Amino acid sequence: MNRTRGTLVGVVLLLLAATSAWAQATAQINGNIADSSGAVLPGVTVVAIQTDTGFRREAVTDETGAFALLNLPIGPYRLEASLAGFRSYAQSGIVLQVNSNPVIKVTLQLGELAETLTVEGQAPPVETRNPAVGVVMTNAQVEALPMEGRNVASLIVTAGAAVDTGNPSSRSLTQTRGIAIAGGQQFGVAYLLDGALHNNVYDGDNLVLPFPDAVQEFKIETSSQNAQNGYKAGGTASFATKSGTNAFHGDVFEFARHHRFNATSPFASINKATGKRFDDGLVRNQFGGVLGGPIVKDRVFFFVGYQGTRTEQTPADIVTFIPTPAMLAGDFSTVASAQCRAQGNLTLPAALGFTNNQINPALLSPAAVKIAKMLPTTTDPCGQIAYSQTTKPREKQPIGRVDWQVNTAHQLFARYQLATTFWDPAFTNSGGNILAASSPAGQSGAGGRDIASHSLAIGETWVMSNTMINNVRVAVNRTSIVRTHADMFGPEDVGVKMYSHVPHYMNITTTGAFSINTCTVTFSFYKPNTLALSDDFTKVRGNHQYGIGGAMSLSDWKTESNVRSMGPISFNGSVTGLPLGDFLLGRMFEFRESTPFRQNITQPYMALYGQDTWRLSSKITLNYGARWEPWFPQNSKDKAFYSFDMARVRSNTHSTVYPQAPVGLYYPGDPGFPGTTGMKTVWSNIAPRLGLAWDPGGDGRTSVRVGYGMTADFVTGQFFFDSRSAPPFGLEQRLTGALFDDPWGSVGRTNPYPISPTSYPWASALYPLFITVPYDIKTTRNHSWNVAIQRQFGTNMAVSATYLGNHMFNVWGVVDGNPGIVTTPGATATAACTAGGQTFANCTTSLDQRRELSLLNPAVGQYYGYLDWVSDAGWQDYQGLLLSVQRRLGGGFTTSANYTVSRCEGLINQGQGPLNVATGYQIPVSLINPPSEAEAQKVYDADKGRCDAWRKHIFNITASMESPQFTNTTARRLASGWRVSGVFRGSSGTPLTIQAGADRALSGMQATNQRANQVADNVYGDGSINNWFNASAFALAPLGTYGTSVRNGYDGPGFKTVDLSLVRQFAVSSSNKIEARVEAFNAFNWFIPGNPGVNLSSGTTFGRITSFSTAASPRVMQFALRYLF
Repeated sequence: MNRTRGTLVGVVLLLLAATSAWAQATAQINGNIADSSGAVLPGVTVVAIQTDTGFRREAVTDETGAFALLNLPIGPYRLEASLAGFRSYAQSGIVLQVNSNPVIKVTLQLGELAETLTVEGQAPPVETRNPAVGVVMTNAQVEALPMEGRNVASLIVTAGAAVDTGNPSSRSLTQTRGIAIAGGQQFGVAYLLDGALHNNVYDGDNLVLPFPDAVQEFKIETSSQNAQNGYKAGGTASFATKSGTNAFHGDVFEFARHHRFNATSPFASINKATGKRFDDGLVRNQFGGVLGGPIVKDRVFFFVGYQGTRTEQTPADIVTFIPTPAMLAGDFSTVASAQCRAQGNLTLPAALGFTNNQINPALLSPAAVKIAKMLPTTTDPCGQIAYSQTTKPREKQPIGRVDWQVNTAHQLFARYQLATTFWDPAFTNSGGNILAASSPAGQSGAGGRDIASHSLAIGETWVMSNTMINNVRVAVNRTSIVRTHADMFGPEDVGVKMYSHVPHYMNITTTGAFSINTCTVTFSFYKPNTLALSDDFTKVRGNHQYGIGGAMSLSDWKTESNVRSMGPISFNGSVTGLPLGDFLLGRMFEFRESTPFRQNITQPYMALYGQDTWRLSSKITLNYGARWEPWFPQNSKDKAFYSFDMARVRSNTHSTVYPQAPVGLYYPGDPGFPGTTGMKTVWSNIAPRLGLAWDPGGDGRTSVRVGYGMTADFVTGQFFFDSRSAPPFGLEQRLTGALFDDPWGSVGRTNPYPISPTSYPWASALYPLFITVPYDIKTTRNHSWNVAIQRQFGTNMAVSATYLGNHMFNVWGVVDGNPGIVTTPGATATAACTAGGQTFANCTTSLDQRRELSLLNPAVGQYYGYLDWVSDAGWQDYQGLLLSVQRRLGGGFTTSANYTVSRCEGLINQGQGPLNVATGYQIPVSLINPPSEAEAQKVYDADKGRCDAWRKHIFNITASMESPQFTNTTARRLASGWRVSGVFRGSSGTPLTIQAGADRALSGMQATNQRANQVADNVYGDGSINNWFNASAFALAPLGTYGTSVRNGYDGPGFKTVDLSLVRQFAVSSSNKIEARVEAFNAFNWFIPGNPGVNLSSGTTFGRITSFSTAASPRVMQFALRYLF
């Protein structure tokens, strides 16, 4: 660690003369100046003036007549050129966008300097310098296009070749989107806000982005980016906030939704009172405003804004089943009859005390009866009950920015944004109904949230000369995500003999019936922080534009999660045939308990690069460079990491730090353990970049670009989240077949909880869970390449065709290293089986005894349950064709359309984490008796399939059209001031895996991670919601074997939707207007089905579509008023 600190100190010194590894939210103008005969003109003074603020930047043409104006703030510009003996030149109407590099060619006419030739014209839309593939979403588009939830991140996917995979998890900010671009990882996008890092280090995705009124524009870039870009391999999303100008400007707004205007879902339950389906129950108001202007004219400007969101939602009634009064009295005859069971009559087992499906109530579980009496009552003989729950999220988002033009050499800016979200658990707003503590509740979930996200950026630009500029950026990002739960009851309140890590809380799941709480409905917090520094130095010399640079950051995060601190306690009907019967008898299918997962982690990041943009001729530009991006593993402040080495087991080598730990484990401080991280720092991540741009006509209207780049892609902060569940830092235990009232005593075990590292119950902590990471694991790398042809038509339109390719390697995934072994399975999973020459009476309950290490050495094996490990053998290949058309605003009309067709395949990809046992590769790769590399590769290749975040076809259109300003008074009043805008999105379906839903291999691999066998070619049904898949085309694998169907080998339903916005503006004065707005999301109310059931063991739900797509909803109306000034 001392070596690392020393290296970082050295890098800080280097950064004083370095350039940023994160692209700035600026642009530059390049060009050539010649006289009317075409002869180049050196010594021409060129000035760019931002018309809104008076900002000026000056350059002088070199001996080839070329000039470069660097690091210009985005916005509208006037370009002026002057040289003695020639008429002055001025071009207005130039609009610079984020990271744009327009090339402007100027011709000077002979004449007096006092004479000025003025032209009006925008910069060419064709990219002739940058090898990356990029799209800009302009301010006009941000303001005009409808956005779900007013979240600008929803527009990223309209750039093309991008897939929105939704909100990553309940550990993420609610506004976060997981977006994969051109075959990149779902967390593979680097987000920049005003040139400063804006990623959440914990989940790898974006921090909260400003609301639309505060966003100037943004740009999406991917594939073969300059060496300046890195941090993530999938792409870069650069957002710029608005700034103040020399004129005061702003708006106030109110956007409102009400469920009475929305369409209903075909899956919603029916209101018995009206005979109609329940609507979504949503009421939402988003309100606020922005204001910008001068503090000191031409020198100091400010911009402030605020958006508040108030939501209340009581969705359609939720239907479930609870114990009936008859069941509590011991009479199960009705619920076991065909009246309540689609499968027909069921005879409950006499061995449990049933006679004619009736039982002595004294044989019921006292704890279960107490809980049942807390539930609401039902008069339905089958126990059906409907209930509702209400959530009331509240969001606040203030933002402020100050820009200061200190002098012609120095400019400063500072921007701060806060985003808070809060709501109480649904139980709090649902009349004390404990059922409301678990079922889904719209966007919020049943648990509560208390979230705050702070983002501060400070930047300084130093113009050293006309050819040298330096930029500095500092970012401070602090996030706190707290999940809360309602205070109800815990094991101590109902008489269950178990330790309660979370007072007055239990997590109970009954298959096909009621649940109370879920794993994520309990107190937890996640608090990541990042301090980032970058410095950017650029020098133009002759035909070269050089850049050297770097960035560094230090992140830390503290977490505490209780996802399995009190369950889940599950009842599935495996004993009585009725899940509610198992519950009332206290016959658990599985009992899980874990200590809280706590982390206290730090991780540095560092990158250096050098690059050159070399103008080989007036038509050809070469980009080349390299990026050094070492990987520093996460460092646990309390040294809560460990590793496993089978060689230590064979040599009986114990830990010197924890001598009582099972042989084979070693920890920080033990000989051979790498520092406090358990992994080696990877210094060798050097990534070359190369690109060539050709302007064949020399007029900037056509370009041919090719590019190649290598990029590193690191796992997220939450990747090692579950490492704290392993001894002696934590303990997770799973019991099967235990009794609810006394889980540990009923299976002859001693309750090991509570625990601490200093008093760990090594002897009683049997078969705990481990996930180990090889100390020499390689970091994920990505090769990307592209070939792009772009052509301008007319003044405002550009079309392009781009081939995109990438190959990702060293992708991380979890592998089972200590599987359960079975030599001869029985007729059923619970029948007797043989393994290692031994016979086990019940193959399911003997899993831990059948594990490979237990069979080899039972004395050691009893202290190892799951022993999974992380492999870097994964890979991912993507090939795509992106066709696009863009027409910038002209004549009141702008549009952008793109179509992507691609293929993507690879192995397991779990880099976003968090790690969980039995969730990665289906077939084990043993740590006990390791196979050869060739044999291991065959195992990995069995999981080859299509990429998770891949859609074969993607089609997007955005468009906005404004009515003209008529000269006739009547026509102007009726027809002027209208604008209609829309977004069309369509894509192929999600790749799906057909799950076995049972441990057919008898190895302990998670049931939903085992696949079924495909036994026929006609895998699809008739395409209806009840028959998407043909169930007869699949079968469970024989016991003791793994399923052979292809991972992600089957298609879910496609997706298409149209969002529309209709706006009318009414002029109040020359600079003030009122805007009335009506928006419709999924305007045509197309039916957008969700994915069908893929669990072959789930009975009637397999192949059936039972919900609307999570990517859209039935038509939602939104109404708005804005006052603009």
